[in-house]
Amino acid sequence: MTQENNHFNYLLIGGGMAADKAATGIRKTDSKGTIAIISADNDAPYARPALSKKLWVDEEFKEKDTDLKTAEKNNVKIFLSKKVTALDPTAHSVVTTNGEHFRYDKLLLATGSQAQRIPGPESDLVVALRSKADYRKIKALSGKQKHIIVVGSGYVGSEIAAGLIQNETKVSLIISGQKIYDERFPDYLSSQYQQKYLDEGINILVNKHAQKYEVDGQTVKLYFSDGQILEGDGLVLGIGANTDHSLGENAGLSSDKFGIIVDEHLHTSAPDIWAAGDIISYPDKILGRQSSAHVNHAVKSGLIAGRAMAGEEVVYDYTPSFYSWVFDISWDAIGHLSSKMQMYSEKLPGAAEKSIVYYFDDSGIIQGILSWNSKVNLNHLRNILKMKPTLSQLQQVLPLEKVE
Repeated sequence: MTQENNHFNYLLIGGGMAADKAATGIRKTDSKGTIAIISADNDAPYARPALSKKLWVDEEFKEKDTDLKTAEKNNVKIFLSKKVTALDPTAHSVVTTNGEHFRYDKLLLATGSQAQRIPGPESDLVVALRSKADYRKIKALSGKQKHIIVVGSGYVGSEIAAGLIQNETKVSLIISGQKIYDERFPDYLSSQYQQKYLDEGINILVNKHAQKYEVDGQTVKLYFSDGQILEGDGLVLGIGANTDHSLGENAGLSSDKFGIIVDEHLHTSAPDIWAAGDIISYPDKILGRQSSAHVNHAVKSGLIAGRAMAGEEVVYDYTPSFYSWVFDISWDAIGHLSSKMQMYSEKLPGAAEKSIVYYFDDSGIIQGILSWNSKVNLNHLRNILKMKPTLSQLQQVLPLEKVE
């Protein structure tokens, strides 16, 4: 690449949904400026939630349908399989692992998260789901009643376990607690959640801590802290993800415990550098400064960052929601959810399994809301959270029942 063609008006680091939406945001104002994306991924930007959701349960939805068509829609040049290793805000330049230099007028950091792993050898039989390439590996392992071990009851673990059991695969789900999502949901909901998995034929091993794995031919052996060993035809790790802020921090960008610090316009402490998605510490209008690793945050923050980069006076004032759906259960949540908080349920008219759970801190101030199998407008719930009512105030207008 020559010095003449490696300069872009807008350079987006990271090839996820935040970068895709940033390109859309830029094009809302600037139709001619050059845009490039540098991505460590092997695939152009795609709809990541589908990797553990729709691709497993909708026969008409294919892998090609996840492609966001970023290059075509917004006239973007995409550089794949390249990782940026150094950023120089003064020189307005970045360097990739193979020594390529790129220059920019304005830059976006949106490098997302990386899946956590446990000790064990590299193998196509063991996948920590994060990318489309990871999805392909899991898909290749599934079917024909092969036994796949899934570790983790968070988004990836619970959704992949549900997807696999619906695709002719035998599944063992390993969770560290007594029930799925028992750290976030009241007992009656985590029990309902878990029973659905059992009814579908998933083997659930509770109170288990996976320590390491070994691969012996076409068999994976998973070792637990209590000495038990479980064998399977494949292993999927859904034990969370980590964000890496080192690129920005090494370049001198301000950061805190949440990530790279941005203001309400998603601008970092360095001139001409914005950030979006998982890696940012942002001032949430309702919840205060925090981070978020959910798709709605990536999409919304990416769009606002792109518009801001192109010169619009815009503010990121969105409080993200997070969600999941498996089998016939769906839920949405806003704010902070912990089963250690005071929890009160509002039963909704109609089916008994519909409800809304409100979470309160020790002072009786609302901290989060869970919508369970309901179609309640999320902006309505955001408004409740924004008003910060006390438990006693909310009890005056809603029929609430204390739950454990």
